[in-house]
Amino acid sequence: MQEVMPTPSLTETITSHIARGPMNVAFINPFIESTLRSLEMMASIAAEKVGLSVKEDLITTYDISAIIGITGDTSGSIILSFPVGVACRIASNMLMEEISSLDKSVEDAIGEIGNIVVGDARRLLIQDGYSLSISVPTVVVGKGHKISRSGDVPCIAIPFRTAFGEFEVNVGLKE
Repeated sequence: MQEVMPTPSLTETITSHIARGPMNVAFINPFIESTLRSLEMMASIAAEKVGLSVKEDLITTYDISAIIGITGDTSGSIILSFPVGVACRIASNMLMEEISSLDKSVEDAIGEIGNIVVGDARRLLIQDGYSLSISVPTVVVGKGHKISRSGDVPCIAIPFRTAFGEFEVNVGLKE
């Protein structure tokens, strides 16, 4: 499992966004770990994290997103965004049938993988002593869709690469 510790520059970047509220960097690794584990386990897709950055806006460059809210010791949302090709491959592998275009089964699969990823990260955070609840996933479809978020919640973009293309997980949490 790929363990990623934030670099000092990322920590400085996150905490420099005081006006929007700092994010505890301890929240990042559980989402990286759970994304890698869940995609491999549920869809037989190996992924690699390819960076981290602070995201100023939430205009996606992808076609379908699962949004899951978190409340408790921290609050905010996690957004998993995929291009059509990666979303169809995830759905195909999860459902064990070939799916080549965006349809209701792909939307359901992306909602489910989002729920699995965030649920697993929640489990890891609970093991670290946090008390958290998650919402039912909401799925948004449309090229370059924009997802609004409270202006005081910082967002960390975590891009991943697979053999089928790239996708992104956005972690927006505030203590």
